[in-house]
Amino acid sequence: MKPSAQLLLATITIASALAQPPGGPGGGQSGDGIWRRNAYYGELLTFDACVGHQPGNGSYHYHASPQCLRAQLNDNLQIVRTSRNGSNYAELASGWHHSPILGWAPDGYPIYGPYGYSSATDPKSPIKRIKSGFRLRPITRRTSLPDWSLPNHSAVSQTLTSSQYGPDVSANFPLGRYVEDYEWASGVGDLDQYNGRLTVTPEFPGGTYAYYVTVDDSGTPAFPFVIAGQYYGTVGSAFNATVPSTAVDYFNSGTVTAAPAKPALNSWSTTYSTQFAKVVSAFDPSAGPSTTWPGTNNIGVRTSGSVTTPALAEAQRIRYTDSTVYFTSNGIAGHTMGPWFSADMTAGIFVNFPSSISTTFQVSLTPAVATTRTSTGMGSQGMWVNGVVLFNFLDGATYTNSTGADSQAGNTPALDAAVTSAASLEQGPQAPGSIASAFPLFFSVLATSTASATSADWPLTLGGASISVTDSAGTSSPAKIAYASPTQINFLMPTGLASGAGTVTITAGTNAITSKINIQPVYPNLFMANASALAAGTVARLHNGVATNEALSGPVALNGDQVYLVLYGSGLGFATSATATIGGVDATVYYAGPQGTYSGLDQYNILIPASLAGKGKVDVIVKAGGKSSNPVNVVIQ
Repeated sequence: MKPSAQLLLATITIASALAQPPGGPGGGQSGDGIWRRNAYYGELLTFDACVGHQPGNGSYHYHASPQCLRAQLNDNLQIVRTSRNGSNYAELASGWHHSPILGWAPDGYPIYGPYGYSSATDPKSPIKRIKSGFRLRPITRRTSLPDWSLPNHSAVSQTLTSSQYGPDVSANFPLGRYVEDYEWASGVGDLDQYNGRLTVTPEFPGGTYAYYVTVDDSGTPAFPFVIAGQYYGTVGSAFNATVPSTAVDYFNSGTVTAAPAKPALNSWSTTYSTQFAKVVSAFDPSAGPSTTWPGTNNIGVRTSGSVTTPALAEAQRIRYTDSTVYFTSNGIAGHTMGPWFSADMTAGIFVNFPSSISTTFQVSLTPAVATTRTSTGMGSQGMWVNGVVLFNFLDGATYTNSTGADSQAGNTPALDAAVTSAASLEQGPQAPGSIASAFPLFFSVLATSTASATSADWPLTLGGASISVTDSAGTSSPAKIAYASPTQINFLMPTGLASGAGTVTITAGTNAITSKINIQPVYPNLFMANASALAAGTVARLHNGVATNEALSGPVALNGDQVYLVLYGSGLGFATSATATIGGVDATVYYAGPQGTYSGLDQYNILIPASLAGKGKVDVIVKAGGKSSNPVNVVIQ
């Protein structure tokens, strides 16, 4: 049971079509302070699947649409697939309901998800995806500031002097890199320049001002993401407030007491407050969630913000008076967090992990419109209802005119790439002899032309690119290349690599692009046939002693036959055997090893247990060397 050349090419094409560059942090506020870098641009590379990460102090936070929180609160999302690196969600195409309250701003106004009434004053109007009023400016030179940002730039004129100019728009400095690249225009969207509106909502039938999390039609976070530069209302002392002795407990130690039904009181999430927080570590995502994430490990990476004793998540106490709600949390989410990667850090691992940080957030029950607006600034901008801090659209880096570069460049290096498995498209450990894919970060160019290998014996140079892999022992080995283009390279990890922190160096023309990776002896990955993780492979059937082969493109009927899944993957490395489960049921693996034609391509022949007849959609996972693969799925009739 061997796959055809067409199947391998198809799976590589699938990898190319589905690939998305993974997730990086920014630095502290510095530079000219005029052209402020967009955090979603500068820090995207270290966001987990929930769009969250943390600085060195371990304060887990989201800068944009908090996907996992939205999923927990049933905010019009559907799950696409679950991997070792987290769950992927997509916006529902129809059947929307009004978004829940996702958080609270320091001015006391609620923050809703992306869906609200199409007519702000009519609760019977259809639900729509609420649109931001911001758009990219039609500029090629950065010589002036947009109107909305002027209050954030004291003593700076809208028309800038030459020493205040930002970089001209280019491939290295594309529109959207800086928040000042955006303008707000009346009539473009549904929201004002603060990213909110006066509206009725299910919680406020009499009306309120409300901010909205904004996403585009594809579900990608849309600028300004949550709050845009200034607060609409009057801001008081919101964080680490002193709770008066007269405050009454609404929630404490996992118990809710009777209290008035007020949105600012009962919108907070308490579901997971008695559960320990969990993290999936980038050291070994296949190990699954853990309730501790210590700062030491065996591959030379030291982390900050770690937790060595399990910590409770979300709300820990909620108190109130006639005028104020006081919400205390540990600052860590009830959903699984992580993993985090960073191609320019040792072993490709982002070294900051969440910590338990007790914070009390104060919300006024009588918010007021501000006569003088307060700028949002850096850092904490509010609190999500799961107790995670809301950060805004800044990562702290700004352009420095005198040097022609961003200060505190953070994770926006000019030459960098993310390395994933070519099978699962997940970042994580790479096994010697496995097929990997590299994708450019920011403005890297991986090859000078596009080319595919013409035989199963892949060349060392393709499309003007060559690759070397250096292991933890300092040994450098050339890598064979199956496909090369400026935006993706599929290559074979050399065999014989020492385990531990290593690097991949891609040379394209005169540029050398280095990405840091974690090399481990075994890390199995399975190919997927589509974005929903349908297994890539074939079906072998034994009926009345006659063997036939079928495409794995739809439901698999057992019909009392012996039916085998023939699946393809990569990453078996040093392992000589494997086990498998289908729908959580142990399944016999009759063969696990090289496919035979293509180096690095693994094959698994797995007998489907007869007990699974009629089970419908089930996950298939193989395990080798103590490591579990990414789940793929089949439908069994």
